[in-house]
Amino acid sequence: MWDFTSPRKVIFGEDALEYLSEQSFKHVFVVTDPVMRKLHFHLIEKQLKAINAEITVFDEVPGEPTLQIVEKGAKLLAEVNPDAIIAFGGGSVMDSAKGMWPMWASPQDGMDAIEGLDPFGKLNLREKTSCILVNIPTTSGTGADVTWSTVLTDNSAETERKASFGNRELVADITILDPILTKTLPRHLIAGTGLDALSHAIGGYLSTWSNDFSDAFLIHAFKLLWENLTLAYHQAESGEVDFEIREKLHNAATMSGWGFGNSQIILGHALGHSIGAAFKIPHSKCIGTTCWYSLMYNKNTASNRIAELARAIGLNGNSEEELTEQLISGVKDLLGELDMPLSLQEMGVTKEKYDSEIETVIEYALNDSGTLSNPRPVDYEDYVKIFEKLFLGNELDF
Repeated sequence: MWDFTSPRKVIFGEDALEYLSEQSFKHVFVVTDPVMRKLHFHLIEKQLKAINAEITVFDEVPGEPTLQIVEKGAKLLAEVNPDAIIAFGGGSVMDSAKGMWPMWASPQDGMDAIEGLDPFGKLNLREKTSCILVNIPTTSGTGADVTWSTVLTDNSAETERKASFGNRELVADITILDPILTKTLPRHLIAGTGLDALSHAIGGYLSTWSNDFSDAFLIHAFKLLWENLTLAYHQAESGEVDFEIREKLHNAATMSGWGFGNSQIILGHALGHSIGAAFKIPHSKCIGTTCWYSLMYNKNTASNRIAELARAIGLNGNSEEELTEQLISGVKDLLGELDMPLSLQEMGVTKEKYDSEIETVIEYALNDSGTLSNPRPVDYEDYVKIFEKLFLGNELDF
């Protein structure tokens, strides 16, 4: 038995932010980062002031959120007791908010409130805190606005590690998708976050946990991303903004999150999480490349599913194998068009650094949920060979 978990409401389209002014919030706790506070916070502040809501802002979320910053935010939550948490930013901000909430609800548990989360356990977050969660993504990639998992970095040890936690109660009550918030996105972030969403769509569709409901979201999200990502990227290069295209990307990122959040990630994200933690590579910089490697690794096991994705974007072939090769080649071409690196070396990893960290990287990957749900089993020896190829940018041949 399985279930499909969703937010209670998804508000989308032009002027979606105005939905905030229709609420009856008394005290709102806004989780954001310094950049978003400077660029766009005034847009939601205007809507909240219209209903005379008191506003507390926590704007200390870093690019790679940590368990330690989550603990700090949870303590402030306990002091102000809001009736709504608004996560306003990218995936790091939304992951942080999802970590703060259970820690605030169960302060006696400390870090165990999130590190010991049972994905299917009863947290009673809303009952304990009399609070709801509202997610407002400002990038079009992570899908964190509709998922029930969170990825945080634990930097308390000598070697940092990325840890993933989740519970279905962490799904937002409301998600608001307003394309105006993507207006100032630089083209490298359009590319990186868009590739993250594309990887979610591909990974969720190929996952061993895929299902009819997740498939419906994922295959259409994949099509929207494939058709609009390069358009948005090249428009940003010339300073142009087409909000119809931006809205398609914004919606598709959430649809990908909806899909893989009720399916699972696969090898591409296991690779991305691992090298991101060990080599300090931003997720948006590496995930497109690791998605390409994931397709190469899974092509013989999941050719029927990869071929379905290929057909969805209009590719033609005489066999599933031919369609699979076309899509793998197409993803590589896409990475080139978006000026993304194809190897760890191009991402700035030296041979010395690679050799010193590779055992840790493989350990992270083996323990990542993406390994568990990958269509083709992955063991230690497989990861040794995959990372050797990835370091140099060589295509997989096994």
